[in-house]
Order: sequence, then C-alpha cells, then structure tokens
Amino acid sequence: MAFRFAARTLLELGKELISSDEVALYELIKNSVDAQSPKIEIEAQVILPHSVYSRALENLDGGADLGGVLRDIRAGIISTAQRGLSERFLTSLERYSSVRTRFKTALVTLYSTYNWIEVRDRGQGMSLADLDDVFLTIGTRSRRSENISGAQFLGDKGVGRLSTMRLGDRLLVFSTTADQAFWGRLRINWNLFSHDSETRLEDIKIKPVRGRTKADPGETGTIVRVSALNADWTPGRFDDVIRGKIARTIDPFTSKANELLIVRHNSARVVIPRVPKKLLDAAHATCKIRFYFDPKTMEPVLEADLNYQLRSKARSVRFRGVEIYSMAQRDSKRRGKRGHAAFENILIRPKALEDLGPYEAEVYWFNRAVVKAIEGLTDKQQETRDQIAQWSGGPMLYRHGFRILPYGDPGDDWLALDRNAFGESGFKLNRQQVLGRVLIHSSHLALSEQTNRQGLIESDAESALRKMLMVILHVELRGLINEADQLETIKKREAEEAAMDFRQSQEDVETALDELRLHLSPDQIPLGNRLGEAVDTLVTQCAAAVRKLDKSVAQSVDEREKLLHLAGIGLITEFIFHELDRAVRHTMTALVNARASQQQSALRALEEQLITLQKRVAAFDELTGERRQTKTNFDVAEVIDYVLEQHENEFRRHNIEVIKPEGVHLTVKAVRGMFIQILENLIANSTYWLKLQSRYENGFKPRIEVAIDTETSAVTVEDNGPGVDPARSETIFQPFITSKPAGQGRGLGLYISRELAEYNDWQLYMDSTPGRSREDRLSMFVVDMGKK
Repeated sequence: MAFRFAARTLLELGKELISSDEVALYELIKNSVDAQSPKIEIEAQVILPHSVYSRALENLDGGADLGGVLRDIRAGIISTAQRGLSERFLTSLERYSSVRTRFKTALVTLYSTYNWIEVRDRGQGMSLADLDDVFLTIGTRSRRSENISGAQFLGDKGVGRLSTMRLGDRLLVFSTTADQAFWGRLRINWNLFSHDSETRLEDIKIKPVRGRTKADPGETGTIVRVSALNADWTPGRFDDVIRGKIARTIDPFTSKANELLIVRHNSARVVIPRVPKKLLDAAHATCKIRFYFDPKTMEPVLEADLNYQLRSKARSVRFRGVEIYSMAQRDSKRRGKRGHAAFENILIRPKALEDLGPYEAEVYWFNRAVVKAIEGLTDKQQETRDQIAQWSGGPMLYRHGFRILPYGDPGDDWLALDRNAFGESGFKLNRQQVLGRVLIHSSHLALSEQTNRQGLIESDAESALRKMLMVILHVELRGLINEADQLETIKKREAEEAAMDFRQSQEDVETALDELRLHLSPDQIPLGNRLGEAVDTLVTQCAAAVRKLDKSVAQSVDEREKLLHLAGIGLITEFIFHELDRAVRHTMTALVNARASQQQSALRALEEQLITLQKRVAAFDELTGERRQTKTNFDVAEVIDYVLEQHENEFRRHNIEVIKPEGVHLTVKAVRGMFIQILENLIANSTYWLKLQSRYENGFKPRIEVAIDTETSAVTVEDNGPGVDPARSETIFQPFITSKPAGQGRGLGLYISRELAEYNDWQLYMDSTPGRSREDRLSMFVVDMGKK
C-alpha cells in the first residue's frame, strides 16, 4: 500500500516552506526570471483591506445589523482605489443588503473579484501540457536537471508555486508558449485544501483548460493572479514590502530592480530604491573582498582591500593556500564532562573550496555616532542614520544578482557581527552599522538553498564562505580600525581568560581519560590510574603557576607588564593541554585498534609524554617566580636546546625536521623566562602551519630551523610552511590578528612575544626577504638581541 495524503497536507506544506508574504512575492518574481522574461509587471488592485473584510464576516456571523456592516465596509474602502471600481464594488454589494446570506455570499465573491495581486511576464511560458504535468507537480525536478547541465535557474526545487496559497485563496494562471496558438488557463481554489476538509489529495481534480486564442501568434508569457487576498495590502504595506523587502532581493547596489520590475498599486507606479552611491561614498570604512584560484598554481587566494577613510588609514591583505584552509576549518562540538561543550576543528576538504568557487564582497561601516548630513542626499544627521538603517543589517548574500534569504535580515546574524561586537568593549562592528553584499557564482549543486528559504544547506562550502568573511571582518577590519583609533589593548579580563583557558582543555582531557579507562583490561587499570594521577598533578602545577604569576606581579608598577605575562603563561598552558588531549585520544584509538601486545606499549608512551609535559610546566618557575623580572646572563643556545627538547615528541609525530645551532654560543643578559616564552610562541606558530601544510601538500617535508648569528646577536626561527604575505609582516604582530577560524585563535602569541622582546630592549620582526621558502612569502622570524 502506498502513502496517501490528506488534502490539507498541501496547505501545511505551503505554510512551512513559504514563511512570509514577502517571500511568496519574491518566489513569483524568481519564477518569471527563470522563464527568461525581460520585464516583470507586478500589479496590486486592492479596494478593501483584508482586516475590514474579515471583521465584516465576523459581524455578519454574529448577527450584526446589515446596514452597520455596510457602513463599516464603505468607511474601510482604500482611499487610493480608483473611484469607478470602488463605486461598482459598493453598488454591487448594496443590491444584496436586504438578505443576510446573500449579502455574505456577495461580499465573499466581490472581495475575490476586486482584490488581487497579479504578476505578469513575457517569458517562455508554459504549454497546456506543462500546466498539467509540471506546474501541478509539487517538487518537480525539471529545472534541477538543467542546473546540473550548467543553467543558472534561481529555483530548482519545484515548490515556489505554493507561494500563491500564502498570498490568497484563489489562483488563476494564464500561460502560453511560442508554438501554442492559445492561452492555457488554470484555476485553483485553495480552500479545497483547508483544515476543515477530510478530502484526500488525489480526490481533488484540477485540470488546466484551453483559453482564448492569442491575438499575436508570437506572444509568450505567464500571468499569475492571486485573489481573495489573505493580508492587508494597503498602500503603506505594499510600499513597505516593495521598497523595503523586495528592494533588497534584487541586488540594490545596481539599478537592476527598476530595469526588471514594473510595479503598480491601484494604478500608481512604485519606484524601487537602490543603495545611494553618495551613501556608500560617505562610509567611514570600507572592505572589498575577492576570492579566486590562482590560474598558475590553482591555489585558493583571498584578497581584501580595507580603507578606514575616517582616519585616512588603509591596508591590503592577501591569504593563499594553507592560510585559507586554516581559517575555513569547521567547528565540531565535542560533548564534554558535566555538560560542557568543547570544540575541535575539522580540516576542510580542498574540494569544498572548489565547490564554493570565486566570490566577491563589499562591506561598508558607519560610525553612527559621528555621521553627518550627506550633501545631495540628506539634510540632517538623523536622515543619514535613517538611510543607513534602511540598508544595514550586515552583508546580504546574492547569487546571480538575486538574494539568498535570510542573510542580512533583521533577525539574522550569519557573520556573528552582533554577537562579537556586544561581547567586547571598544570598537563595535555590529549590524546596525554595517551594510554590504556578497556575490557568489556557484550553482545550487554546491551551495544549495534550504527548501524553506531559510538560508543555505549546511555544507563545507557554506561554512568556508562564512569563516573566510568572518576572519576579514572580525580580524582584519577590526584590527585596522582599532589600530587607527588606538583602542585595542590587552585588558585584565582578556588576560585572565587566556591564563585560565587550560581549564576547558583540562575538562576535555579528563573526559578523554574516562573514555580511555573503558578500554583498559584489568591488568592495565593500575597504569590508567597512574595516568589520571599524573593529569591531576599537571592541572595542579598549571593552576599553581598561574596563581603564582598573578601574585608575583600583583605589586608590579607596570600593569601592562603584568597582563602580558599573565596572557603569555595562558598561551603556554593552553598549548600543553591541547597536546595532552591529543595524546590521550591518540592512545585511546591505539587501544581500540591495536593487538593486546601493543596496547601496553601505547599506554607507556602516553605516560612518557605526560612526564615530558610535566617538565615543561616545572619550567614555569623561570617564568613565574621572583626571578621573572631579573635579568641574568645565560647561554641562548642552551635555552634553544631546552625548548626544542620539550617538543621532540611532537616533531617526531609530525615528521618535522629540526635544525638547531651546533657549536655556537651567545651569552646575553636578559630575563631568561621571557626568552623561553618568545621561543615557545614562535615554535608553536611554526608547528601549527607545518602540520596544516602537510595535510594539503603531497610529498611535503616540514622543516624548522633555529639559528644564532653571533655577529649581530640575533636568533632566527624559520620554517618552510605557507609563510606570510610581505604586506602583513607588521600586521601579524598586532593583538587579536590571526588566520585561525574566527573566534578560536586569540591572535596574542606574536603580539605578546614582541612586547616581551621590547621589555628586554630586543626587537622581534620578520626578515623582509621574500622567497626563502616560498615565492613572494616571508618565512623567517628574527629576535634581534643587539641594543637599539
């Protein structure tokens, strides 16, 4: 037996998939565009608002006086309605004002006849067979197959026709093709599908019929008339929908909407506004973004030109290859202990970026507090704010010039502009201050829209688009504006968060250990208990180190120095616990997959890694005790050996070749613990990028080289990873600048390292020679210990 559907199921489907009148009207426009119509006419004839009509029906059912009902209807007639039409409507109704049932029937009929919205196009049209086989088939895939072949249809799911039931209870469709001599006609009464009906869907017979003969044999197109309207379409409401919501659906940064649409309400033309160029020229900051694939190497490239006109500051950034794979990583929630949710990153497949394809974006930011009247556009500050409000809400997303809903709507924060802005002090990059557009060119196959028109279906390509845009806006644009305004500093709250962030990683490790114990045999349980005790010891050491540091610097005259040290220690503890979490999970995988003889070896290897990590934490005495601020003489080579030794397991695991200075010694007088922090951050930075490069470059052989130049008293750290764009050689040392996924990388490591270097009268910078490892990229950090 096959499934059978009640007719009312279709009504429910339409309500779920078409969420608003604006979406319904937009669906009809897209259908006409897909029919390749050069012009689309939208006309609304509205004599009586739906609210007045509904109230009259309720009063009639309640026994109200017919004369009083008629007076209410007359008073409710829309003022802009053509006089002749409104008089005919009222005159026809008055003929039945003596009998209640006939009056109600006449009111229902006349409301449907005189109140309608019509969408007319001169597209390819539908034949009588198409009306029967295609239009009446919900979910038809006729356009889907053509999109697969390279067409650019805006819709391909076959559900847009349900938008008509959202707008009104009656549907009348006329359509014809070039090779059909007559107009096909189709009538549908959506009330047949109401909740009051128990009729099965297949029992409602709807059949298109042959209509009038065409006056012009070459005429093509479709007319969709929706009557018995379900909402008030007063001049104000219609104007709000067309000039507000619909104006945003067809790229408003161009004049395309008025070139395509001819819109009338009760015969009065409605002009669709576009974003004024004078408004865009008055923006306080702009951001132009371009994503493409290098035709020579086929590497992905992300470019952005940022301009902070208010402060006459500009910056250009260029990411490529692994840098983009890094920022486009996806978040995967990992349920932790006691209900905490942790995140782990899932590397994006290169194919996902190919699916996404090239795109462009432009974003305009206004500081609403200092906006002024714009000559030739507004006369007052408030008028400028109103113009911003009309188009703001964050960047809107367009495919082939037509909007993908709901990106940029009042309730949508797809790039987390509000969430990030209102969660921090200083600079506010929130949606009320931002307008813009993102133009994608990929097909529905790569970035497919949800059937309910509530955004793109979640995918690697969709996630990559968001992540890249968030890095440019949250990191690069924010960094430029804060740098110019001198707003961004490390604050106590941020430093404390950085210092105690290992607590979340600790919970992840404990959860992993709990899972690990489930796979232990009885004879392995004692070793498992020792591992748990070792983790507890490590946690205690880290917490004590942070408390000790906080106490030892509490009396520091320089508050900034205190915060830098606190955040710096936080970064190192975070590195350690991430490493431990990885080690425990790796061991658990080995236990599940390995033979019994290999399991004990895997556990002992984990115990050895714990011992190594404990040694690294024990070294915090260098960084947290009373000697923290004491400059002493030490051998730089010995410190380098010490730091690299702590990373040996990690280097071995990722096949990273390490070249370190041999037989070279350099004695300096400085704070030894600070040099450890600097080196730890540089090594962690190199290791991160080398691991990513290994994932995406076949045959890649990762390498780190640490060298000492005794003549210049300098230490260099160089790797053969993706490198840095020369234009960003200084930008990367600013706080909160990172190429990791937005909201995950703190962007403090290099900033803190430079601050610590300056504390010792050193300089930390990137060597300016491009191409040492990769063409047009910088790859070497220099710690210049010579006196300034």
